Amino acid sequence: MARIALTAVLLLAACASDPVRVEVPVVQRAVPPAELLAPIQTPGRIFTAPGAASVACLDPAGRDSLVGYVDLLRQRVSAWEGWAAP
Repeated sequence: MARIALTAVLLLAACASDPVRVEVPVVQRAVPPAELLAPIQTPGRIFTAPGAASVACLDPAGRDSLVGYVDLLRQRVSAWEGWAAP
């Protein structure tokens, strides 16, 4: 019986007081710059059939296109890391 009375008193005391307002910081989603969201143009068809003019099924122009594409991807990753760093 004493527990019920104590619980009732505590509930009444809690309801009688003014509510406490607690402000909590809300995480805001950061919007990345448009340069990071722009699609990277793929090099297209760079692989060739095996033959004497190509090494590993890449001719020199295809190799240059592939190396340029990989460089663009690495630059984009570095840009994302730089943007996301605090």
